[in-house]
Amino acid sequence: MKSSGLRLLLVVFLCLLFAGCATKKAAFSPDTLDGQVKAGKLIQKTENFVVLFDKSSSMDDPYGKSTELALAREVTQRMIQTIPDIKLTAGLRDFYNDKTTLLYGMAPFDKTAFVKGMETLQWGSGPTPMEKAIDGAAIDLQGKTGNSAVIIVSDFENIPGVDDLQPAKVIPSVARLKAQYGDRVCIYTIQVGKYPRAKEMTDAIRQEAKCGADVNADDLATQAAMDAFVAKIFLTTPQPAAAAPVVEQVQEAKAEAAAPAVALELANIHFDFDKSAIRTPDREILKGHADWLMKNKDYSLTVEGYCDERGTSEYNLALGERRAMEAKKYLVGLGIDEKTIKTITYGSERPLDPGHNEAAWAKNRRAQFVPAQNK
Repeated sequence: MKSSGLRLLLVVFLCLLFAGCATKKAAFSPDTLDGQVKAGKLIQKTENFVVLFDKSSSMDDPYGKSTELALAREVTQRMIQTIPDIKLTAGLRDFYNDKTTLLYGMAPFDKTAFVKGMETLQWGSGPTPMEKAIDGAAIDLQGKTGNSAVIIVSDFENIPGVDDLQPAKVIPSVARLKAQYGDRVCIYTIQVGKYPRAKEMTDAIRQEAKCGADVNADDLATQAAMDAFVAKIFLTTPQPAAAAPVVEQVQEAKAEAAAPAVALELANIHFDFDKSAIRTPDREILKGHADWLMKNKDYSLTVEGYCDERGTSEYNLALGERRAMEAKKYLVGLGIDEKTIKTITYGSERPLDPGHNEAAWAKNRRAQFVPAQNK
């Protein structure tokens, strides 16, 4: 009886152990974000990305039951599998031994082809030329439209006094990237391992980039955490302003009543820093405006162009006019009579948000639409 009891306990223990493992494994469901995108709960905000993968000798250091490089490969592959079915242009670069090589892309994103491009990421060698990889990403993104993400996977091991990975080399390369692309590019870092000074470097990169995020690979172990990180890079929640124009018509009870009373607000559209091109999410807003104008032909429209506070007054007035004109041209292209649309620029005057940060500036870089009933 005693022996049978021990065997029974052993069987129960093993069942629980394997059940626990099975449950953990089943938690990986990389299609979660696809459902949210299809349901309209999340929309695309990034059109291009480049992964910069550290293949230097320090990545061969033991970590957990394997090496930092093995963990970096596994986390990167899970991240790639978690990206929803959206249209992207992608690239993969390694950097090690004073060189950087484009292993995949820049090409339309294909999960299978991207993972195949990772086949050479088997072992580390030599020093860590991260700055060369960042400069390479700047070349990779040339000619690409829309917003871009640069994702750096590394242990970020930087040793003072050692001529290898140093902030004095890396941060200027980040500054060059930002000077070229402005707020159209953000940098995300995935630190592998627990090197104590790594956070100093990832913090410095994020501060210079002014947008992005940093995370430790260990914190991406669950699918929920990976979903959140991937969503932060590629997706955003629809803003209420992105809804179709709000048009309320109140009919009088009597048939002889005059024209209906109309209370309406046409949503703003927004622009990237120093740009006047119409962004992908804003095209749907303009389509809604065009539909409304076609149904309400007794209305005309004034498009007001605005900028954030950066730049001279003269420059911002010109940029605001270009933004208003681009919105007008888009509406005309949708079939609206150009004679019914006027433009005006206010430059950096009349900010919606008086703050002095990117969140405020993003709100203020806009075009507003003011309808008026024709007399």
